[in-house]
Amino acid sequence: MKVAVLGAGHGGVAMSADLTLAGHEVNLYQVPEFEESFKKIKETRTIEIVGAAREGKAKLKMATTDISEAMEGVDYVIIVVPAFAHESMAELCARYLRPGQIIFVVPGGFGSFILYKKLLEHNRGNGFAVAETSTLPYGARTAGDNKVIVHIRTINLPMGVLPTSRTLEVVEIFRKLFPETAPCKNILDAALSNTNPIIHVAPTILNTGRIEYADDFYLYLEGMSKSVRKVQVAADRERVAVRKAFGLDEPHYQLDPDTNDVFKDQFGPGALEAGQKMRGPLAMNERYITEDVPYGMVFYSSLGKLAGVDTPVCDSLIKLSSIINSADYVKEGRTTENLGIKDWSSRQLLDFIEKGGD
Repeated sequence: MKVAVLGAGHGGVAMSADLTLAGHEVNLYQVPEFEESFKKIKETRTIEIVGAAREGKAKLKMATTDISEAMEGVDYVIIVVPAFAHESMAELCARYLRPGQIIFVVPGGFGSFILYKKLLEHNRGNGFAVAETSTLPYGARTAGDNKVIVHIRTINLPMGVLPTSRTLEVVEIFRKLFPETAPCKNILDAALSNTNPIIHVAPTILNTGRIEYADDFYLYLEGMSKSVRKVQVAADRERVAVRKAFGLDEPHYQLDPDTNDVFKDQFGPGALEAGQKMRGPLAMNERYITEDVPYGMVFYSSLGKLAGVDTPVCDSLIKLSSIINSADYVKEGRTTENLGIKDWSSRQLLDFIEKGGD
């Protein structure tokens, strides 16, 4: 398969190397503003990958900061960027997509909705299918200019597709890259299966003093005490309540109040042990707050308001995060207002993601 991976962070680098070693042709794209850190990969087209993936030195077909070059002649496009970059990446690549092409947002957090609406704005919605996963396929960290360590990878990768009528077709295609891909009811099901905000935010906020005082911190090893877990579970119950309000059935991937093994449903046995080796966060302005609050927890809360579900625990964590980082995460976050659906009903939203706006 010929694949363009758009985004060269931890996940994009791991994916590009792993898929290349699996025999696929991969074009890896990085936005020009990060060209300096991408320089060695761009010059050598080589990534060394170790850990819980295919290991070795992967020779990419292309590594580029030219979006048109990256998307030339590929079968599929996979967007692997933080949630705050979904809109800009959608705008950037929309003009280069071919009619009928399939685009994957990994992970999504409802980013596939943003991309699909962008295609409609460009009068290019017809024939496209847009899909998103609930998580990255890898728990990975880059280690140097062209090396990545994969600590763990998924055994279950939930995926939703817009329009829903193409779910089985699109999931079967993605299974050629990631056999563990499992179909969701729709993209909202996939987005609300993302438990990263639940897992990350409460332990980070409740360990603020420890993080700011210490030179080192391992969230999964040190940060998830019994009391912290109670807050995580309370926030997670709100996420599940929002899911149920939109008619989404199990699996909800809800947190078990009796264990910290928070990734077992998607990453399998031993996931916690692998997570405990992953360092950070080391500051309050890292992605466990700056991404997971505005683009995860705010999303839960805003959808809750649309569906008539109260989310007081999530709202409290959002407020504390905003105070700590001198930000307004509700204003800048993934809300129904910022998605352009403030005046929609729950039924209108579900109809749109099922039919693709037809």
